[in-house]
Amino acid sequence: MEQLSFSFSAIALALYCGSYFFDNKKKYLLFQMIGNGFLSFSYLFMGAYFTMVSVAIGIVRGVICYTYEKKNRNVPIYMIATLCAVTILSYILINYVILSGSASAWDVLYLIASCMYAITFAMRNIRLMRYVVLIPHVCAISYNLLVKAPISSAVSYGIEFIITIVAIVKFSVQKKHQDRVA
Repeated sequence: MEQLSFSFSAIALALYCGSYFFDNKKKYLLFQMIGNGFLSFSYLFMGAYFTMVSVAIGIVRGVICYTYEKKNRNVPIYMIATLCAVTILSYILINYVILSGSASAWDVLYLIASCMYAITFAMRNIRLMRYVVLIPHVCAISYNLLVKAPISSAVSYGIEFIITIVAIVKFSVQKKHQDRVA
């Protein structure tokens, strides 16, 4: 099961990393949604049920943001708040009702990361979004290290963090070059 989990996680990581190099928000969201599908299965095979459900909620988040982006409209704040509330409620349901108190104090970092991803994905400006998404990346890396999750989880978020910075630099250099030419 661990190898299967790792394989799904590796595919998700490749999709996530690729998404940051699109200057088109719709393509970015599409790659993120597909990556979330693979990551959900990865967490399922690890037995990390809350994280699996949280990532699955990320697919719904992606669909919502993609739909609004396609219509060239902002995601309403109530939708972002609803996604955050559903994430928190699923956390309580899974960790306190179904698994009878398997929660960790560090889980709050993952809850913050999940809510920050909802806020970040709703941003229309993809350049600004690349900067802001670094915050939930740091929360996710910290969470995975603190709960002693398989090191591959922290490493994959770390790689995604680095790739995001590379994309920020790439698009900044590209913009400066375009500004000089214009």
